[in-house]
Amino acid sequence: MQQQIKLKPLLSLLLGTVLLFAMMVIIGKVLIPFIVALILAYVLDPVVSKLESKFRVRRKFSALLFALLVLFLFIAIPAYLIPVLVSQFKVVLHNVPQIIAVINTNVVAKINTQFGTHISLDLDDLKQLVMANQTKISNNLDFVSHIARNGIIVIEVIVYVILIPFALFYSIINWNNIVRFFDGLIPRSFTEPMHRLFHDVDRMLSAYLRGQMLVMVIMASYYAIGLNIVGLPSGTAIGIITGLLVFIPYLGILSGLLFAITIGLSQFSGSGNLLAIFIVFAIGHVLEGGLVTPFMVGGRIGLNPVMIIMALMVFGKVFGIVGVLLALPLSTIAVVLLRHAKQYYQNTHYYKDVN
Repeated sequence: MQQQIKLKPLLSLLLGTVLLFAMMVIIGKVLIPFIVALILAYVLDPVVSKLESKFRVRRKFSALLFALLVLFLFIAIPAYLIPVLVSQFKVVLHNVPQIIAVINTNVVAKINTQFGTHISLDLDDLKQLVMANQTKISNNLDFVSHIARNGIIVIEVIVYVILIPFALFYSIINWNNIVRFFDGLIPRSFTEPMHRLFHDVDRMLSAYLRGQMLVMVIMASYYAIGLNIVGLPSGTAIGIITGLLVFIPYLGILSGLLFAITIGLSQFSGSGNLLAIFIVFAIGHVLEGGLVTPFMVGGRIGLNPVMIIMALMVFGKVFGIVGVLLALPLSTIAVVLLRHAKQYYQNTHYYKDVN
């Protein structure tokens, strides 16, 4: 069936997109706690609804429970991770000569034997590299010190930690009213096609967000247990970090492996433990890509890993932390919009007319 191109829905969609991007640019930083709260409320709403319908748990009690749980996680995870990572960083700095010796013995020597080179790492060379970049390093340290001394930054973080659970509580309670409010903004002349569009977005986005959160929990547990079995100091902390970063393809496993190997070089004298660390991450990578993610996420987001990384980088560069938060949801919406736009375009006279 052929149809004419209608400008009203296209202009409305374009206006909504412009307004969204304008808000992200102008007041994006202010929106951070509310965006986080809305994303969490969207993910948790089916659970809250099920508790309400099946177990007669009132919505406000479920909202309070999840808000307190999020507040606990926001406080507990940094309170545990930061001191552990700082202490391990100090250990790594203290054992830099030992790390260099291990790399020379187990890595560089084999490279030299294989390729006939004469490469070697030396502590003096490392010191010279540090001295050559002393100004840049000093500027970075001054920047970090400035942030540490800036009470406004600390207050802002505290406000976010408190405000996000608070906003989450009211978002869960009023979720149906929020949905009705935005539904009421849709022009009545094309309510039905917009509902179909939102249904497809909801199906894809909910499958990704809820599945990905389960993947993060499962993989964080796996890496924490695996690295503790290997005997790596701070294995739990590194496992949690690796699991939390798995939503960014390759970044989670590579950053976790780098942390683990660096700490392992400063703590272990033999190569057996380092090999065990590699095995833990290799099994984790296969487990995540071949079993956990396909099973939990299902149809996935419709973007390949390179496109996901590009979306995170582009939105992060343009809109900062708000862009990072919204990169995957907006990318999902874009995929669905393009799919519907293609179908709509192929049904128009403009596309089908052969004259």
